[in-house]
Amino acid sequence: MAKRPAGVTLIAVLTWISAALHILLGILVLRGILSADGVSDLSAWIAIGVGIVIFCVSVGLFSGSNIARILVTLSLSASIVAAVVLVADDPAGPIAGPIISAATAVIGIILLYTGRAGDFFRS
Repeated sequence: MAKRPAGVTLIAVLTWISAALHILLGILVLRGILSADGVSDLSAWIAIGVGIVIFCVSVGLFSGSNIARILVTLSLSASIVAAVVLVADDPAGPIAGPIISAATAVIGIILLYTGRAGDFFRS
């Protein structure tokens, strides 16, 4: 097996950041700490669930598992959808968190399929 490139480690870190943002924002909304009129508890629970899934499947990235790469891609895609739902649920509310989360997810997907990271998962 090829040596794990630094880009794969970076992807895992970005994935964990995305997961943490989802979980944190969901908790803040549920606890009422983040005032987001119109954001439902369901949206907050979805954000937390997506964050947990992203975190769990990202662990497989370190082993070079192509299945893990596919699962992380799907999870990051779900993260983007969750961010869109959060913003659509309350467009006048705070949107920095969902935007940062979605941008992190997009960067993660791009890095999973470019350069040495792609070679690492094919070996």
